[in-house]
Amino acid sequence: QLAVQWDWPDRAIAALSNSRDFDWVEWRFPLFLPSVVHAAAQREGLDPAWIYAVIRQESLFQVDARSGAGALGLMQLLPGTAKLMAAELGERGSVRPLDAQANIRYGSRYLRHTRERLQNHPALATAAYNAGPLRVQEWLPARAMETDLWIELIPYAETRQYVQRVMEYTVVYQQRLGLALDLDAWLAAVQPN
Repeated sequence: QLAVQWDWPDRAIAALSNSRDFDWVEWRFPLFLPSVVHAAAQREGLDPAWIYAVIRQESLFQVDARSGAGALGLMQLLPGTAKLMAAELGERGSVRPLDAQANIRYGSRYLRHTRERLQNHPALATAAYNAGPLRVQEWLPARAMETDLWIELIPYAETRQYVQRVMEYTVVYQQRLGLALDLDAWLAAVQPN
């Protein structure tokens, strides 16, 4: 409760996880920086629940998260990716991947890029956000395939679990945001390359 009051969502999630008390959905799935997430979602044509789900999976809302691979911030962007997305957004000068608001802008832009590159399919884009677009293109089926089967056949366990969790979290966030449950895009068949 103290972590929530101090606006430390990552610490609240960690405390709940350690306590195994999973009933506090609003604390486990915080609506952190809602105006920034909604603005990014609107600008990029994305579901805000999906953006929240990616943040939840990538960093647990730890603003200064750093991965062993060098990814930074809420949406865990590599510095080069953050720089490219900042340039596309017209943000010249210093790129700030550890600034929460900037990271959400850059990450949302990159999420849109992966979706556009991969059949406008959120499951494919989510897999690409984790494993890279080239790998996902290699995993495309020879003929159309149901999304749930395609996810189960992702050869990397980490990416398979990542996509499953982001999809689950998207549903939770759609409910948290008062949005109609909409999985049509997620459940559209995965097409061949």
